[in-house]
Amino acid sequence: MNAMKSMLVTVEPKDYGRIAILGDLHGDYKALTALLRLVDLNEDLLVFLGDYADRGADGVEVIRKVNQLRREHPKNVLALMGNHEDYSANGEPLFNPCTLIGEAKAKLGSWDTYFKAEFKPFIESLPLCAIVPGNALLVHGGVSSKIHGIADLESPSDELRTDLLWSDPLDGNGEDPNYMRGVGVEWGKDVSKAVCQALGVERIIRSHQPQLAASKPFVTHGGRVITVNATSVYGGAPFVYLIDPASTQKDSYKSIE
Repeated sequence: MNAMKSMLVTVEPKDYGRIAILGDLHGDYKALTALLRLVDLNEDLLVFLGDYADRGADGVEVIRKVNQLRREHPKNVLALMGNHEDYSANGEPLFNPCTLIGEAKAKLGSWDTYFKAEFKPFIESLPLCAIVPGNALLVHGGVSSKIHGIADLESPSDELRTDLLWSDPLDGNGEDPNYMRGVGVEWGKDVSKAVCQALGVERIIRSHQPQLAASKPFVTHGGRVITVNATSVYGGAPFVYLIDPASTQKDSYKSIE
């Protein structure tokens, strides 16, 4: 796994037998601990797609566990940013609702102290996306027509950063403002095709809409967009999505039993 001086991480396919992908967790520590039993952190690359807190009760614990895993397995754990890690420098969330602030106050006594000492350094360490050459782009939200090549992901504009965190796939073709969220875009299958060709990958694996993938992966845009989920806070069955970094034909997923 090669971390570039950018917001993009490039995964070397030869370094791992499997890539295990976890979507939104949203404070679901129970799901996280159960899903970790399905992953081999000595052999697999575990990739988190963001949204570690909010809505569930244990965002602080999830964030601390992810940080612990990164320290203990630096070559085998990669955590990406989600839109619920989108904060101002002063700790103001750029989304609503945010329940992590109240959780941190209740458990630790101070949001300001927790944000400055733990959460802000965590956020600042998170890249926006990862690429498995010839295989997949891994990202929290999605893509947009602003992507014309790898360089755009290495040093994204503010507008593209927003698109990567907030966007959703659209039925049909084209690209529209994401009116439902008020930020980012909704992108069509023609945009998925163009972005995949520009990046040299076959598909985009993302999270951001756990309801779509409540108990199994949600596949759209002719197989080019796969939405995954790792939380039960919306009533779903969390799962880990498994890919072979050298092939796009061996995907599988394992749910919590």
